[in-house]
Parts: sequence; C-alpha cells; structure tokens
Amino acid sequence: MLRTFINDEYGFLISAELILIMTLMFCGVAVGWAVVRDSVVQELGDVAEAIGAVNQSYNYRGIEAPSSGTCGFHAKCAGSGFNDQKDDCDCDPIEFVHVNGKDDPNNTAGPGQAPEGR
Repeated sequence: MLRTFINDEYGFLISAELILIMTLMFCGVAVGWAVVRDSVVQELGDVAEAIGAVNQSYNYRGIEAPSSGTCGFHAKCAGSGFNDQKDDCDCDPIEFVHVNGKDDPNNTAGPGQAPEGR
C-alpha cells in the first residue's frame, strides 16, 4: 500500500497548476495592494495640503447693552480676533487665472491677450 501511494502520480499535475495559479494570484494581489497604498498616501497628502491652505483668521465685534439708568452698561462683551499668519508648513493658496483659447469669441484683444474687463 505504501509502495502504490509513493508511485501514485495522478494528483501531481493538478498540484503543479494550483501552485502556479496561486503564485500568480499572490503577485497580482501584492501589486494591487501597493497601488492601493500609493493612492491612499496621495489622497492623504492632498487632504493635508487642503487643510494647510485654510485661512483660520476670525474676528468678531463686541456688544454692549446700555443700562436704563445712569450707571453705564447693563452688559458688555469685548470683541476678539485672530489673524492667521503664514507658517513654514502652510501651502501656497490656489490662484485661478483666466486662459483664453485660440478661438475664444469673447477675446477681442487677440490670441494670448487678456480680454478687456478681466
């Protein structure tokens, strides 16, 4: 029985095919995960740049409620504010520019020139 088991080669071809298929699948999955990793890192970088470009300045005025008598104010709240200064890690803001096409009917100044009023 042991001798027939050792000489049995019926399942060898199927095992070799499965090993080849599994190896190719592993290579494909590894490449796929690398692409997913790169895409996630790129998107997180875009989110970081968007957060860095946000201007966090705020200002609000104070309010006063005068008293009905002669003693000054009934209630008073002072204003406050914060002006966001450019940091080393801040991103440059996005600037929108107008680019005229070659055959732009709105451009009376000529090709490559900014139209009047813009």
